[in-house]
Amino acid sequence: MVSKSKMESLLSERRFLVSAELTPPRHHDLEKLLRHARSMADCVDVVQINDHLLSQARCANMAVGHFVKQEGLEPVLQFSLRHKNRIALQGDLLGMAALGLSNIIILGGYPCAIGSDPDAKEVSDVDSYAAIELTRRLTREGKLFNGDVISPAPYFHVGTIDFPCAEQAIAGAMDRLSAKIDAGASFIQVQAVFELASMRRWMAAVVERGLHERAHFIAAIFPFAGVDRLNFLQKVPGLVVPDHLIERVRQSGDAEGESYRITLELVRGLRGIPGLSGIHMRSIGAEDWVPRLVEDAGLRRAA
Repeated sequence: MVSKSKMESLLSERRFLVSAELTPPRHHDLEKLLRHARSMADCVDVVQINDHLLSQARCANMAVGHFVKQEGLEPVLQFSLRHKNRIALQGDLLGMAALGLSNIIILGGYPCAIGSDPDAKEVSDVDSYAAIELTRRLTREGKLFNGDVISPAPYFHVGTIDFPCAEQAIAGAMDRLSAKIDAGASFIQVQAVFELASMRRWMAAVVERGLHERAHFIAAIFPFAGVDRLNFLQKVPGLVVPDHLIERVRQSGDAEGESYRITLELVRGLRGIPGLSGIHMRSIGAEDWVPRLVEDAGLRRAA
């Protein structure tokens, strides 16, 4: 029996997980990134490493995960299906296993058209449901995607993402979410929100369906520092940044201070929503805030 990862153990023990995100650079020098990772070591439980964020060519997150683990942190790798066919996906999974990495978030990824190489061809080989199911089968049965058996079977703790949606679309969203859990997702990371009402509404539907008893739910936030960052985030597919939030920061007279206060309000509010098992800070552009947010929100890492 393969032992659980630290992340899986903490979630199984019903600890409130604290996670932060690292973005690999568009070069191969990782010293600055690793310094940032070290600065968060005492305040987060896990560190997520995104996969060519916003469709930009970046240092491979598996390499980053390897070095982050050597620093004593628990890495979680995001795997984007945008640029992986089933051969590449299996190769990356086996590479993870060889490096002793086991936590993975499977997602679709942003379109190539918005990234560094807009003419790049996207891969539409396996969807997230199939990728989750095939990865779970690889863990449980040692079966590669074509059915070939390998021994010993590698171990993966598999999660995926989902998006809070408008109230009228919640029923269908819950059906799709249930299908992801049926496929083998052990945890669901909920895309970042900038106001609490939509997350409360969405998580209420999750709890009503009992989905929080079948998988762990982690809420994401985007700490931001100023109006320019909010304007940028407003253009990111899948994010909804209310205009009134931008106006609040603009009129505050202290854009950075007001941005921090809003972020802290979100963190504290998310902590109290029933059904949530953790919080993930996508600290792009406000990386130095993570230790302070954890302290001010009373989050303290679980272990």
